[in-house]
Amino acid sequence: MGNNMHLFLDFIPALILVLVASYICGNLARYIGQPKVVGEMIAGILIGPSFLGIFAPQTMSTLFTADVKSILYILSNLGLGMYMFLVGAEVDENKLTKSLIRKCTILSTSGILVPLLLGVAIGFFYYSELSLPNVHPFLFALFIGSALSLTAFPMLARIIQERNLTTTHFGTLALLAASIDDALAWCLVALITALAQAQGVFAGVSAIVFGAIFACFMLLLVKKWMARLGDKVEKAGSLSINHFSLILLLLLLAIWFTDYIGIYSVFGGFIVGLAMPRHKVFARELQSKFQPVVISLLLPIFFAYSGLNTDLTTIFSNMSLLIPAIVVLIASIAGKYGGCALAMKSIGYSWREASAIGMLMNARGLMVLILVNIGISYHIITTELFAILVLMTLVTTIGATPVFNLLYPTHPKEKRGVIDLKPLPKQS
Repeated sequence: MGNNMHLFLDFIPALILVLVASYICGNLARYIGQPKVVGEMIAGILIGPSFLGIFAPQTMSTLFTADVKSILYILSNLGLGMYMFLVGAEVDENKLTKSLIRKCTILSTSGILVPLLLGVAIGFFYYSELSLPNVHPFLFALFIGSALSLTAFPMLARIIQERNLTTTHFGTLALLAASIDDALAWCLVALITALAQAQGVFAGVSAIVFGAIFACFMLLLVKKWMARLGDKVEKAGSLSINHFSLILLLLLLAIWFTDYIGIYSVFGGFIVGLAMPRHKVFARELQSKFQPVVISLLLPIFFAYSGLNTDLTTIFSNMSLLIPAIVVLIASIAGKYGGCALAMKSIGYSWREASAIGMLMNARGLMVLILVNIGISYHIITTELFAILVLMTLVTTIGATPVFNLLYPTHPKEKRGVIDLKPLPKQS
């Protein structure tokens, strides 16, 4: 009991610092025109080795002990899974027409294939300069390709949500394309980690197969059961504690299962969200019961934990990294933004809309920071490449929102909280 009490007393100050930093930085970000999520991302980095670890290393090590970080890790994964559950529950399935699915497929394929090929080419080119000697060239190149292919799905979802675009045609297209994009990219990561652990290709392929089975089970079978539950909730006018507990249990199982099979838990939460009924009362009850805790507590913990594992000081340790860093940055923008924008233009959207969605898909956020930490943990990449990919992540993430707002300005109805379902007019 004594050790548990000490752990509790150690954890609370760390949690308070996380929430205070998140609150301050989140509001500062909104003040300068960035989404709150960017401020929360920066807050996580500030309380980690990149800032607090430099100016007050003893304070950081005292606050964030190994035990405290373990608790933060658990809560951060729960928070991210639950947040993506809420995002999935908001996607308007009435807009999932054959035409939209076709567009999502084209957009997501372009969004992952073009940057993947560029990343693989860069990986082979810089293998001798940036790779560890015991890493196979194909594995190294595939890792860089995956890093360039990822989209900051949580950040994109947060921007879409903050702009009240979740139920619009534009927002639905962006969310679905990004989810497919990241699902494929994380399947590649599963394959990479399996190869890095010498488990063979079968381990990576099995993760993809089990992930597909899980998605089919949720969207074909569980969705029907949830529809009947939605009817009961609609008649009762509220979601009972028992029904809420069942949904929470289903969500936790999905988060655990997708993480267990090697696909990041974020997609477990998103798929469960897609399986939820779209009844008005049911949707309102889900939001009121999940959102306050997830947005105010669990999501900031996710950014904090990721920031604690990110050390930006390595960027300035070796100036010879400047040229490969520029090459990676240009390739990341050209691959993701260029591929997505051209794909959108090819299916009938204006350059304005195509560029707007290209910028959203180009943001990497902490998803790539998670990936590079995986790369370090499995000894796939060097600290130098870690620094380059972190720099690429920050530039593409911070630049996404101002350019998106310039290309897709806030509609007056958005400011009043009214959803505008009409896409922007075509512009050449």
